Order: sequence, then C-alpha cells, then structure tokens
Amino acid sequence: MLRWKYSRPLLAILVALLAIAPIAGVGPLRGAGMQQTFAVAFLYGALALSYDLLFGFTGLLSFGHALFFASGAYITTILINHNNFPLYLAAITAVSISAVLANLVGAASLRTKGITFAMVTLAFGEAGHVIIARNFGGLTNGENGLALNADRVPQFFIGVINTRYLYWLAFLVLIMVYLVVWWVTETSAGRVFAALRDNEVRVSVLGLNPARFKLLSFVIAGTLASICGSAMVLVAGSAAPHMATADVTIALLLMVILGGPTTRWGAVIGGIVYSFLSTRLQDLNQGEVLANVPKIISGPLSEPTFILGLIFIFIVMFAPGGLSGAYYRSRFKYLQRSLNRSNSIR
Repeated sequence: MLRWKYSRPLLAILVALLAIAPIAGVGPLRGAGMQQTFAVAFLYGALALSYDLLFGFTGLLSFGHALFFASGAYITTILINHNNFPLYLAAITAVSISAVLANLVGAASLRTKGITFAMVTLAFGEAGHVIIARNFGGLTNGENGLALNADRVPQFFIGVINTRYLYWLAFLVLIMVYLVVWWVTETSAGRVFAALRDNEVRVSVLGLNPARFKLLSFVIAGTLASICGSAMVLVAGSAAPHMATADVTIALLLMVILGGPTTRWGAVIGGIVYSFLSTRLQDLNQGEVLANVPKIISGPLSEPTFILGLIFIFIVMFAPGGLSGAYYRSRFKYLQRSLNRSNSIR
C-alpha cells in the first residue's frame, strides 16, 4: 500500500506525458510511424497483462489465450463488414461473444490440470486457428485475413494524419485493462487467485471451490484479450489468422516472463518492450545495417526471434523475476546499503 502511495504521482506524470506526446510536437512520438509502433506495443502490453492475470496471478498455463484475442478481432470485423454494425456496437458484441466463448472453453479445459490443461487449451486454440484459416462459413477470408472496411469506421481513425487517435485508443485500452486487473487482483477473488497459484489444496480445505475461481480468472482474462483484439483491428486495419496461433500465446508467455509476473506493470513493460523490439529488429533486418557484416554473424542477427531468444535466456539466467524483479532487487540492495550506512554513522 505504501509502495503504491508513493508511485502514484510518478505514474500520473508518466500517463500524462504519454498522452500529450503525439501533440507536443517534440520527441519521437511526433511522427505517425512511431505512433503506430507504440499503439501496437500498448495493445500487446495490455494483452500480456491479461495473460499475466491467468498465468502469473492464478498459476494457469494456457496455450490458447490467443483464441480470444483473435475472436475479438474477427467478430468485430465481421460485424462491421457484413452486418453494418457501428464500431462501438460491433466491439461490445464481439467482447460479449468472446466472454461466452471463454466461459465454454474454460469450463471444458478446467476439468483437467497441469500439463493436460495446457494441452487442452492448445487444442482449442489450434481449432480456432483452423476455422479461421480454412474460411469456414465464408466469413474470415482464410489465410489472406480480413481487412476492415474503412468506409464503416469513424473517419478520425482513418489516414496517416489521424494515427494519433489510434495511439490514444490503444493507450486508453491499456489503461482500462490495467485498472481492471488492478481492481480484480486487489479484491477477495484476486487473493483467492493467488492462493490457488500457491496451494490449491489449502483453498479447498478452506471450503472454497477452486474450479469456480479458476473459471472466473479464465473468463476475465479472455474477455480482456478480446478487447485488445477489437482495438487491434483498428490499429492494424485487418484481422489475421496468425492472431489465433499458439505462437502468439507463447510470445505472451515470454512477455510476462520478460517483464516479471504478478507485478502488473512488469507484464505491461514486457509486452511493450517485446513488441517494440520485434518491430525494430524486423526493420533492422530489412535495412542495410547488416549488409557489410560477415554472413556467419549477420545470419543469426537478421532473425528477430534469435535475438529475442537470447534476451529471454539472459533474463531467465541472470534476472529471475524479469525486469520488475531486477528493479525490486536493486531497490532493496540500495535501501539496505543506505540503512547500513546510517547505522555505521550512529
């Protein structure tokens, strides 16, 4: 509580700076390209936080979380393109349907535990990917993805000059997801989630129903993921089949581990850093920076996944607890040195 008390002013300043950056006319965020990059990064930060609620706070390792991200994106696009839904109504409907889907998938998957649960969620996720990629029902446009009809979207979201509105939308989604996860984890249900992660048997002994609370966490996390998917359609301009793949869920797992689970802000930082690095490393690969570097070196360096993998290995080996864990350890050491110094003076 004390830590949160002193961090609030800094958090408020950071939020204000990020909010006004696109219109300040200074810094990297004055350009549309960087605004787009940060908009995508914000949404992946929010998506990673939704996964952290499931994995970090509740201890459920799911490999199907991307299914709800994709359902939010595709249902929103289908309702706008084929049913002439207004944007806000399409998004609300998509999130509602995704919540029901999360309830059904969670109810079936949570009949199992451990690695079996992970494999069942993987099966559901891959089934969703197959349905999207094979264009069942003729609604998803198969492997080509489904482009959003720009004529049916508010015009302030269209065009390079309006990229700042997409930036603000993504930033708003990130703040909303953060507040929801913060509220959930601070409630009595959130404390039960943490207890389930640490000792499920003890929760049962206390007379609580572990399955009910696991399902609640699963549904909340899936619903938040669908909100990110609905927003991503606007930012990216289309819904793509890869959104439903296990690769996305594994990337989310890496984001959470990179930033540090159970800290909330750690997952957000991990998602933003991972997304930003993925984008910039791809630009590096397409540029001339590595043109004069020997092939034996430029080959691995030209693969973003290779560099991200090295970063992940470094974090796991030398910074357990991720970036947030490293921060808290360094702060503890600083406070300990300060305390020792004050005691020696006395």
